[in-house]
Amino acid sequence: MARRRTRGEVAIEGHLQTLDPTSDRYRILTAARDFKAAWVELGERLTEVRERERFLAWGYSSFEGYCRRELHIKAETAMKLTRSYSFLRDHEPGALKERQKRELPPLDVVDLLSQARERATISDADLTNVRQEVFSGELNPTKTQVVRRLREIDPEAFKPALRPTKAGDGDTEVRKALLLAERLQVVMEGLSGVSRDASTAVKRVVAELKHRFETAREAKSA
Repeated sequence: MARRRTRGEVAIEGHLQTLDPTSDRYRILTAARDFKAAWVELGERLTEVRERERFLAWGYSSFEGYCRRELHIKAETAMKLTRSYSFLRDHEPGALKERQKRELPPLDVVDLLSQARERATISDADLTNVRQEVFSGELNPTKTQVVRRLREIDPEAFKPALRPTKAGDGDTEVRKALLLAERLQVVMEGLSGVSRDASTAVKRVVAELKHRFETAREAKSA
């Protein structure tokens, strides 16, 4: 029995009928339709659209709006795709060039590696080793296995964000500030045109708040 198409797929198929099959816009929509099987191609095209702000010429005021309304892709998914492709382009160009010869790791695994520097305390050497294990083509680790591997190096790697505790705790406000700062950092990673100074400043705020919270927690347990 044929797989039932989603509402988004049906909408995209209808939109494709109105476009020139040789146009970039048509090719991007096609990649969006097939992104589960070809996420790298869609990630590459979306990265170009975001970096060159091509969505403006297509009548959209934001990259997120273009993805949501035309491609029927959530902003979080678009962020994951562009972040993962950028990681491959900048850190694993060899694997990217050979993707026709051998299958690349799943999107979730590549996205995990793209965030490892911010979500884990890990040296360059250890991160290189983990990346080699993922891209060697021999182990094909899952996302869960990569997280487990990172936690062998840093037990706190990719732990869920801290949740505010009951009112009255002395570190409640620090917890709240840390949650907000971490959320801001994630959102900024998906925005185009954000300067390196701004990104660095947000990372510095997150690190300082995390240090304050951990210091307060250690003091309470002493």
